[in-house]
Amino acid sequence: MSNIIKVSTPVSGYENSSRTNPITTNDPNINNITNVSKVTRPDSKSSNTDYQQNNFVQYQNSNYEGFLKVLKDAPFTTELMGDLMFVKLGNLVNSGINENFAQEISRFLELIKLSPEELQGFLKNQVGGATKFGGAFFDFLRNVLAESNSGELNSKILDLLKKYNDFSASNHIVKNILIDLSNLSKSLPKSYSEQLLELTKQLDENAKPGDTTNNLEILKKEIIPFLSKYTRYTNDFGRVRDLISSLTQNISRYENANKNGFIDAFDEIMHYNVIKDKLGNIDSETFADVLMQLHGEKLRGDESNQRLINILERGIRGEAGYENIDGFKGILTSMLLNESVYMPLLHVMLPLDVNGNMMFSELWIDPDDEEGKNGEVEKKTKLLIKFDIKDVGFFDLIILHNKGKIDMQLFCPEKILSADKGIKAGLGEIMERNGLAVNSISIDKRNIPVSISEVFPKICERKNTVNVKI
Repeated sequence: MSNIIKVSTPVSGYENSSRTNPITTNDPNINNITNVSKVTRPDSKSSNTDYQQNNFVQYQNSNYEGFLKVLKDAPFTTELMGDLMFVKLGNLVNSGINENFAQEISRFLELIKLSPEELQGFLKNQVGGATKFGGAFFDFLRNVLAESNSGELNSKILDLLKKYNDFSASNHIVKNILIDLSNLSKSLPKSYSEQLLELTKQLDENAKPGDTTNNLEILKKEIIPFLSKYTRYTNDFGRVRDLISSLTQNISRYENANKNGFIDAFDEIMHYNVIKDKLGNIDSETFADVLMQLHGEKLRGDESNQRLINILERGIRGEAGYENIDGFKGILTSMLLNESVYMPLLHVMLPLDVNGNMMFSELWIDPDDEEGKNGEVEKKTKLLIKFDIKDVGFFDLIILHNKGKIDMQLFCPEKILSADKGIKAGLGEIMERNGLAVNSISIDKRNIPVSISEVFPKICERKNTVNVKI
């Protein structure tokens, strides 16, 4: 038996070993020493370089930071649409594609044909239809929110706007619910799928806006319990659960889209004198019907954009040829990016054919651009206009409007620079004809398109954002 108490002879080579900390930061054989002064990732590599990418944003890898990265890298719709409008759409009509799709494209090309006299009205309709909360009533509510010191009133106004948003979109929400249920039926076993499709048939896709009672009864008392029973019995943690999450979110919005809920929210703000003095004794239900009528007129006035979206959707499905799918996807992605909740600007698209001259234009408008001067904040209106004219080239126009005075900066193709005096005179004449005085007009050549963040730095100045990405 070994004597474990006996002191054994030490192993040679360790007689003079140091009893201090054997690890030193200067040891070239030691890698990835933790530095507590730096924020590190799980693999111990410093992420300080990531933080230097955008000094304006406090939280990295957040949803908002993701939006900024996509905005920086994604091409503008104007750049992509030029090739589609000037070349591909006409070729597609003559290439033997589906007859119905060809008629859709032809109808769109007819809708954008305008005379110079019609252009102003078309632009007003597009800007007016670019926001759901447009018109005298919503302008009044904006002024109340800006001037009110009552947090309770502000909260009730915001609740009214939320309910109007869902109320006016109730038909669209129903369609989303039907899409979710259709996708669910494809992911369920056949026996469950058939039962779900039978329940789905009971939903009324054409229910009047705000009339949600019958559909909610079916959704909450039959469809949701059925899906709950399925997940409880099968423990399906796959795609079905993701689709159910989307479905429940849409049902929640649909529940908020009830017309009576909107009327109740409107009655709540009518108790405040600042509202009542302006609107008088207006009937809530009549007022709700008027708002929905105005909303419907906006949608009808936006027919060209609706047809463009239909063309893009069909192009993504491959009806224009599989080789063109990526192009259609790129355009739709760029359009959705500009409608993001993180985009603080009004965005308008203008596909035009004026006297046979085809062009596509995009406008970004900030009606509340702020500039500090001597301790006072002065509000201005700033616009970025991008337009691509067939056989001429790509233009960037920046406009700053302040108290009836205009400053303009135009970036154009090099071949246009020789006509700069004529362009300045023409722009100045247009401004003066509309009652605006011109402070300055400059025309320059630029090889790289102007970025949105260059013109509107407020997009990157979200210093107090909260990272909600999981």
